[in-house]
Amino acid sequence: MEVKKVQERSGTVLERRTRTTGEEWHMSADDIMNKKVINSRGDDIGSISDMRVSFPEGRVKYLVLKHGGTLGMGAKHFAIPPEAVIYRSGDDNFVVNIDKQQLDDRPGFDKDNWPQEADTSLIQSSGAITPPTREEAEAMRREVPPPAEVVKKETIETRPRQK
Repeated sequence: MEVKKVQERSGTVLERRTRTTGEEWHMSADDIMNKKVINSRGDDIGSISDMRVSFPEGRVKYLVLKHGGTLGMGAKHFAIPPEAVIYRSGDDNFVVNIDKQQLDDRPGFDKDNWPQEADTSLIQSSGAITPPTREEAEAMRREVPPPAEVVKKETIETRPRQK
């Protein structure tokens, strides 16, 4: 039953595997764009609107966090380091240790003048954020603690990149 729900939601499932702690895994740019970003307290601080890739290294220099605004107007943009972002598949959000008030107080960067580097001063070092499992995230939504027998595993699905 669970397999059928996953396939209906995403269309084609190419791979199904279990993620373990410390394992490297990948997401396509399409999966990252417009993904909601929250802080460690659960405040909605925006969404990922873009990313910068450096060449010839070919690595992501920073993700662009779009904060505030209404109907696409008046939003501020911040360059955040990708290594400071955790993906929580249980609630389908990115989590980063940034205080919402700090984003409200800062001007962000001008979309006509992109920064060369991520703004690491935005990141607070209040400790590690660990992503909850799908079962833990569902339990948090129900406001009931997860049962002791919840297994610390989750299923990752990989889809073909949309053109």
